Amino acid sequence: MRNSRAIGVLWAIFTICLAIIDVVVFIQPYWIGDSMNTPYAGYFGLFHYCVGEGSGDQQELTCQGTFADFASIPSGAFKAASVFVLLSMVLILSCIACMALFFFCNTATVYKTCAWLQLLCGCAEGELRGVITSD
Repeated sequence: MRNSRAIGVLWAIFTICLAIIDVVVFIQPYWIGDSMNTPYAGYFGLFHYCVGEGSGDQQELTCQGTFADFASIPSGAFKAASVFVLLSMVLILSCIACMALFFFCNTATVYKTCAWLQLLCGCAEGELRGVITSD
């Protein structure tokens, strides 16, 4: 019983860490980019990208792409990646919500439910890796 609680606490901590990573990956608009001082300034992320126009100090960024306007996402791979990251984020947040069931249900049932949710989350992230490397 004592080991079960320790494992549960560690599992909850690592699940929360994974949830933070998933949320940041989905919400953060820019992953990779350059500063305005480079010849080709610009940024891109999961579904948002900016391209620098102009030269020197007169450069301005033109940004496009939002998750709400799915058609504005530049390619099919980015659209699929956005969907898989959203699915992974929803599943891991559902797993955290299910951990509240420790107060109402048998611990074995809660562990199994969370395990299945995390397995599905891992499958979504694995599919994401396949989508990114297929292009």
